[in-house]
Amino acid sequence: MKKNKGLLLFWLAIFIAVINLTATAQTKPKVRYDTVIVKHVTAPAKKTVKPKPAVPQEIILPTPEYINQPYYFDKDGNKLIKLENANALLMTKKKTLGLKGAKQFLSMDAPSSKIRFIAKKEIVFFIKTSGDVIDLTSYIKLYQFIPVDQKREVTVNAKEGLLSDKDEARGKLMSFSVKMLSKDNYQVQLPEQLEAGEYGFIWVKNMELKEFTVFAFGIDWRNSD
Repeated sequence: MKKNKGLLLFWLAIFIAVINLTATAQTKPKVRYDTVIVKHVTAPAKKTVKPKPAVPQEIILPTPEYINQPYYFDKDGNKLIKLENANALLMTKKKTLGLKGAKQFLSMDAPSSKIRFIAKKEIVFFIKTSGDVIDLTSYIKLYQFIPVDQKREVTVNAKEGLLSDKDEARGKLMSFSVKMLSKDNYQVQLPEQLEAGEYGFIWVKNMELKEFTVFAFGIDWRNSD
């Protein structure tokens, strides 16, 4: 009798446990899974945007500080370089009492200029005038000087005499062209390459003077030129 009663209690306990589990399962919320539909859209090909070409910056040319004084234009540095100011005497030399003629030449101290440039072509100078110059080439000249006895000389005028003379003129007159950059500002361009040597600009408006200011410079060539 006691054995049957124990079995009955055992099965009753199992029955109660099953009922509790069933109740717990019914109260637990169900997990719902939503279906998400993603629409795949093919992205259009990106257009290659070409970079805009760089706009070149406007180069403002320098202007000379002093009037009637030539300046060498350094194109790479976009700057002006002042030339050497030297004094030259206009001298007259007669040969054999004038029978072999006479010559006038300019002579200035020192065999070479302290201002030198390493170039032989595309040499440019800037000049600013006072506004009263019509034809610049009539008022300013460029001469090549020759070193002579610790001086620099150039023949500016020569007259033949009755007798022949083998003495050649020293130096020579160089040609150049002029371009107006702005009012009273000019560019002096040399049409041909310069030899290595000594040079100088001279204002020749009044050739009756005995002394002139020479704006001197020297040209040296690179070994690779």
